[in-house]
Amino acid sequence: MAHRKAGRRARSTYKILRALSIVMSSQAASPRSIVGRSLLVSRDPGIIEQLKAAMEQFAITADVCPHPLRAASLINIRKYEAIVVDMALGEPVAELLARVRHSPSNQNSVTFALTACDELLPSRVETRFHLRKPLSERSINTTLRVALGLIIRDYRRYFRCPASGPVVLSREQGSPLGCEMMNISEGGMAVTAALEFHPGTVVTAEFALADELTAFRLRAEVCWSDQKGRIGLQFKGMPDDQRQGLQAWLSKRIEEGIPEPIARLFQNPDHPARPGP
Repeated sequence: MAHRKAGRRARSTYKILRALSIVMSSQAASPRSIVGRSLLVSRDPGIIEQLKAAMEQFAITADVCPHPLRAASLINIRKYEAIVVDMALGEPVAELLARVRHSPSNQNSVTFALTACDELLPSRVETRFHLRKPLSERSINTTLRVALGLIIRDYRRYFRCPASGPVVLSREQGSPLGCEMMNISEGGMAVTAALEFHPGTVVTAEFALADELTAFRLRAEVCWSDQKGRIGLQFKGMPDDQRQGLQAWLSKRIEEGIPEPIARLFQNPDHPARPGP
């Protein structure tokens, strides 16, 4: 009896807090004004300057690395939505691109090859886009406009949106526990909890998102815990309607941070840069 009463109180509290989170949605944190991160692998100062300027116009941040092997190390520790490699750097570039294809976090990155006008790509080198030297502002911008939808789609996969609101976690045994959301992504969320949850624990997470009237009820597994009340959850077996709802919500949050000139690219639904689900 006590268990059922505790469960009803937790669910009642959740409904109240959910309503408050919707009313207070204007206070939700917004993402940084970027649509992706890029890695530029080249030793040519002129090319680097051109590409950085173009990336900045498209709200894409850029890291620069002149050495392919050093860039391969960055691939292991950082997430990039776009990777541009200068084929003039020789054979190590092929190894770098191979590492990108096998990287757990960067295998879906949008890749670009820089080549001289009469240079052919080696058969074992695969990239999504091709830029010919000498580069021009028009050629770079045209290619980036086409690639932008893919870049944003990949960014959304790993994007962790700062968010606040109540979350109720339920285990097979024990009373439901009220928590507070810290951030959320397509694959999971981080929350603060009054009790410790061990990695591997399976829970049901109930929550609502700012501006969304539909509540989410998802199965999740605890994937990390810092023993300071913060835990990470990985969603498991998400229903299609809930997945699409979460994707749409995250896309909206990303687009809210996109500068107006870039946002105009998405006003035409037939534009090749428009991101898909």
